[in-house]
Amino acid sequence: MLKRIALALLGLTILAGVAFIGKELLGSERVSVVSKEEEFNDPSGDLSILVLGQVGPGQGGRWHAAPSLTDAIVLLYYSQSNNTANLISLPRDLYGKFGEEYFRLNRLYEEGKIEALLSGVYAITGIGVDKYVVVDLELVSKTIDSLGGIDIDLPSAVTDSVSGFTLKAGPQRLSGEDATWLIRNRFAPEGDFFREKNQHLVVEAAFNKFNSLSPWRKTAVLFGILPELNKSKSNFSIGDAFYKFGKMEDIAFNSIVLDFSTGLLMSSMIQTPNGEEAYILVPSEGIDQYSKIGEFIRQEIL
Repeated sequence: MLKRIALALLGLTILAGVAFIGKELLGSERVSVVSKEEEFNDPSGDLSILVLGQVGPGQGGRWHAAPSLTDAIVLLYYSQSNNTANLISLPRDLYGKFGEEYFRLNRLYEEGKIEALLSGVYAITGIGVDKYVVVDLELVSKTIDSLGGIDIDLPSAVTDSVSGFTLKAGPQRLSGEDATWLIRNRFAPEGDFFREKNQHLVVEAAFNKFNSLSPWRKTAVLFGILPELNKSKSNFSIGDAFYKFGKMEDIAFNSIVLDFSTGLLMSSMIQTPNGEEAYILVPSEGIDQYSKIGEFIRQEIL
């Protein structure tokens, strides 16, 4: 169920059928995969995880000029009563006071302010979250290739004006490279909202493909992406997440994107400390005013 992030939601979502794997297989303490079921022992059975998609070190020239920023900020909220994984994309350019300072949302992890980010997500959505995972684009690409590609139905064509990469509208079989370009692409009138919606498509397709595999193929996929999974960072046991979601069947997906059509956001500009202007998004109610955004999200959750 842990799916899509962009980039990286995928890191969890795609693997969600694996019950347990020993930590020694990863050879690192960065990602704990030793199952401690009490970590997910919420009596309601619900679960919230913040998934941050980040371009990996050394990929800045290939993907964009600021590899340390989080390109995808997705709150994964699983509702046990509806057996639904709600993917809630939060605008990376959302600007406000997080902690004691004003930042765009995608700057907080880079600045080492993860607690301010988690608190900010609660302020925006009204959904409490204390778990997070950070994954990069290589994990997305390797996972999808390990799955043998994924099938999606694109609602509209996608063209990258820089590289010329193009996908037609309609049914598509995507490789890992194709999927990575798709979830990074924002050359469309909707901009970031466009790629957020496509990220959700990729996550759902990847999860469904993984769930369709035999148990031995699922294990093979997991072992195949261990080197990339080892680069991820989290503050919880990923093995525990595998255990929880490995017992689930027929999970539904619900996509929630805060785009301009909701009337909840407006664009603006600020002056940075170095005198340059920067694009930001703020709530239509005003900076740090999230009541209507939270109400919208809670109404859309299944």
